[in-house]
Amino acid sequence: MTITALIDGGGTKTRVRFLNNADQTLIAEVVTGPSNLGLGADVCWQQIGDAVELAGLSMPTKCVAGMAGSEYLQQRTEFLAQSPCQTVLVSDRDAGLFGAHHGRPGGCLTVGTGVAFAWIDHQGNLGRRGGFGFVLGDQGGGAWLGWRALQELVRLSDCNQLDRVHHRLITALGIGETTNHWMQFANRAGPRDFAGLARAVVDSEHEVPLAAEILTEGLHSLCRLIEDFPRSLPLSLVGGLSTLYAKRLADLGYQVVDPEGDALDGLRFIDQHLGHLIVEHWTSDA
Repeated sequence: MTITALIDGGGTKTRVRFLNNADQTLIAEVVTGPSNLGLGADVCWQQIGDAVELAGLSMPTKCVAGMAGSEYLQQRTEFLAQSPCQTVLVSDRDAGLFGAHHGRPGGCLTVGTGVAFAWIDHQGNLGRRGGFGFVLGDQGGGAWLGWRALQELVRLSDCNQLDRVHHRLITALGIGETTNHWMQFANRAGPRDFAGLARAVVDSEHEVPLAAEILTEGLHSLCRLIEDFPRSLPLSLVGGLSTLYAKRLADLGYQVVDPEGDALDGLRFIDQHLGHLIVEHWTSDA
């Protein structure tokens, strides 16, 4: 039996769907740890290898991967060079886009640990925004929400302005009660760690004004990201924070619709139609 692996690699988790090449039936689907290309090719292939092992399979004949961090040229090159099999690599944003609309006009906003946006217009042109990673971008995403919360709490603590309501959020974050605790956390934290704080911010929205202000700031950042997107087209959101932002964007006049499929469905669509799709992709020599 020959196998194709569809790989959705993100900043928090990696989802891998294994298909039988003979009839395209599902063999298994597993989840492992983060595989943003910014973490390095070794880390990404380790997560994929772990997925193969968890599924109890041999290495696939072909991998079709939609990876966060595909903008990193060096890591992208290393990822393809280390491929043990034929590999097609696309951006995670494009995987989400083709999963959401199956190649028809529309936009897909990926908002999970990080943030990226892509759309297809009625002329078949592909547009992209964002995807610059935690240090330079990802405003509105999960890692950014956690980072902004700590940044504001440090500022308030420094000015002796923390009150009882702020301490509700501090308790919910679960990383300590003092500035020293927050500094220690931040100094060793990566995007996944900061994203782990996002749920506390979201859950505190109606009780802690600071949390509500951060979420509003995040919404405004997403609006700037998608401001070039034609509002006449359907917009889908995918990722862990999609439910949070979907209604808010709909209230602003965007035609928000449920995605038809997920990023793994998008990778399957890309693999089946790659010969005539306008989508940036890279292939291995294997």
